[in-house]
Amino acid sequence: MGVIKRQTIKGSVYSFIGVILGFLNLVILSPMIFTTDQIGLTQVMIAIATILSQVGSLGFNNVTNRLFPYFRAAGKGHNGYLSFAFLVTATGFILCLIGLILYMPSFIESNREKSELLSEYAWYIPALVGFLMLFTLLDNYCKVLFKAVLGTFLHDFVLRLIILFILLSFYFKLIDFNTYILLFVLAQAVPSLIIIIYLLGRGEFRFTGFRDFITPDFARQIISLSVFGIIAGLSTIALTTIDKYLVNSFDGLDDAGIYSIAVYFATLILIPSRSLGKIAVPVVSEAWKNEDPKVIQDVYYKSSINQMLVGLLIFVGIVANMNNIFRILPPEYAKGEMVIIFFGLANIVSASAGACKIILSTSSYYRYQTYLMIIFIVVVVASNMLLIPAMGITGAAIASLISMFIYTGLTVLALRKFFGLWPFTQVHILLMVCSVIIYLAAGLLPELQLIPDILLRSLLIVLAFTFILIVFRISDDALNLFDTILKYFKRKN
Repeated sequence: MGVIKRQTIKGSVYSFIGVILGFLNLVILSPMIFTTDQIGLTQVMIAIATILSQVGSLGFNNVTNRLFPYFRAAGKGHNGYLSFAFLVTATGFILCLIGLILYMPSFIESNREKSELLSEYAWYIPALVGFLMLFTLLDNYCKVLFKAVLGTFLHDFVLRLIILFILLSFYFKLIDFNTYILLFVLAQAVPSLIIIIYLLGRGEFRFTGFRDFITPDFARQIISLSVFGIIAGLSTIALTTIDKYLVNSFDGLDDAGIYSIAVYFATLILIPSRSLGKIAVPVVSEAWKNEDPKVIQDVYYKSSINQMLVGLLIFVGIVANMNNIFRILPPEYAKGEMVIIFFGLANIVSASAGACKIILSTSSYYRYQTYLMIIFIVVVVASNMLLIPAMGITGAAIASLISMFIYTGLTVLALRKFFGLWPFTQVHILLMVCSVIIYLAAGLLPELQLIPDILLRSLLIVLAFTFILIVFRISDDALNLFDTILKYFKRKN
């Protein structure tokens, strides 16, 4: 548990620093520098590449999460795990590449009318797919070696810093848009190269034989996990990427660009969840292996209340500053207001359930998680295709909320039925009620000049959440962190 807490805090710090860079890149500078369709281009390209990279991984991420404890043997190169992982990933990439080559002419032609830029730069997508697949493989490897913070640091901080440099180069006319897109794509490879150098330095980047270790029974288990892992991977990206692709398909790159920036605000809620997810997987997997349900219940409850606390703090802060957000953005982005609200609520639902998806997917009932994911994918696609034509980008956000509520609710109920695990207490209800009161109180504040208003409104919200944290003892972990910060400043004084 100490590993989870330390690395979650570190990962969240890096993620929040990355958020500042991402905010500067996507929300402040991009609308000033690029047209909405140019913003939509990079976001849709990443969305398509993410979908294809999940398919191309052939479900091996699920194998890593579930079975690496059995591969683990540092003195033996982890019994050839890395060799096997690269073989599977290379096979998946080749299959994706063949599919892309065959489908690309049709894809380019179908996007010429509504998304001309996407047609023009479509051939960069295969490279993006390869870079994303490589990073996912290496990031997962670091994760199961209990070095999850490295991937977070490289992806959320270093990569965004590089993109900021490229973006400013375009702004000052040092490069043209063609070069900007080329450098944007190449930048995606940098985190993987740094991880490889890091692993080489630690002696963990070793290619050893795996044939003798993988018995026929073990191979069948790997294949089974991979099949279900493909579906798991698709469901993971269904909420975060497929909506951008469908918005582009129905409404074009302009709306996809506006939607992407609105969604960015809502995804801030999931920063602690992403850090926790990388770190909790190996801990929960080891707990299942050691038949230790107390550890799993502890992870479940603490992940739920801590993520809900931070998630509601961020959500209330965003919604209370909604007018300020659209005072910063150009007028055409105002249509994204309801996207922020509905997508934010979807992320609150996801965060509040804690590590439920990790726990079920690493358990002996992982197949049920896959069945739930199939339901999730169907609901996501169907609801988006129904609501986007009727309500535009707001419909896409509502579809995300509906889908996430159904999927998360069924996952929580499955854990209750199979293992008697339950993350919620009266503290969760108290926290929700207090959050509503804080939001309503923030709405009574008079509107000031932009910067003073943001600072004052946000500071009062943070103080209000700190007050309820201390008075009602919402989270022991958060209180301990608060005490640590106070002691640090006392020592400085």
